[in-house]
Amino acid sequence: MLYIKIDDKQEITSADITDNLTFLGLTESPSIANSYADTTMSDGDIFNYSRYASTTVKAKFLLRFDSRADFKLAKHDIYRTFAQKSIYRLRTAVEPELVRFCRVGAFEIESEPTDPNWVEIEIPFENPRGMLYSRLNSDEMTNKQFGMNLPVKDYSYHFSGQSDFIIYNAGDIAVDPYNQSHYLKITMRHNGGAFTLTNKTNNTVFKYNGNLSGSDTLILNGVHVYKNGNLDSANSSLADSGNTKPLVLATGENQFHVDGAGDLDITFSFPFIYLA
Repeated sequence: MLYIKIDDKQEITSADITDNLTFLGLTESPSIANSYADTTMSDGDIFNYSRYASTTVKAKFLLRFDSRADFKLAKHDIYRTFAQKSIYRLRTAVEPELVRFCRVGAFEIESEPTDPNWVEIEIPFENPRGMLYSRLNSDEMTNKQFGMNLPVKDYSYHFSGQSDFIIYNAGDIAVDPYNQSHYLKITMRHNGGAFTLTNKTNNTVFKYNGNLSGSDTLILNGVHVYKNGNLDSANSSLADSGNTKPLVLATGENQFHVDGAGDLDITFSFPFIYLA
């Protein structure tokens, strides 16, 4: 079964699209793009950087029909669902907790009158980020699901009054808001002055230099800091990122340490990111 959510509409399944449409499967492979510098005086090229490139997701279906009229009606139903200029969130019954965010590519549904009363359909989707994401963010998960690389050990994403704690990133790659625009939202409450949050696993840091009362809420949302909903990045290490490395969550366990805020209440919210 394929689950389809178009923009902010209600999610539907492939069985809801039209009668006698069977979802056969979905395929996708990771794509790595390597960049090289072309030098005129040296043989060959010099490696520059690697990045994950966009991918093509192929959804395959089998459509059965009793007559040409049935075929025409079903064909229209399929186009009406999949030929939209929208963002498609796709997930399957095999991996229901993993989603892709895609745009549909060009496809055709053709069957000659002399053909059997069935036709295979392949619909290509463009996945511009080339990644899969957990359907829920870390702080929203209530149980473990197949395929999410979560260990038997339970991990929390909310801590209060702890100077040392572990944040587990079950994804295949690091969560890097600064360099890769990944989603990471950290909500903090503290009654006092400046404090530092250090990820000792990769030596990345978030510092806040202002003052907070017990009723204030501080949010680090990607590369921006908000105090009670108002932009406050100037009071953070993000205003001078040359002296510190902005917070990144490495894969696996991340050992965090808090200085200057023994009462810190903190919640990490982010999706796990997986290679196809």
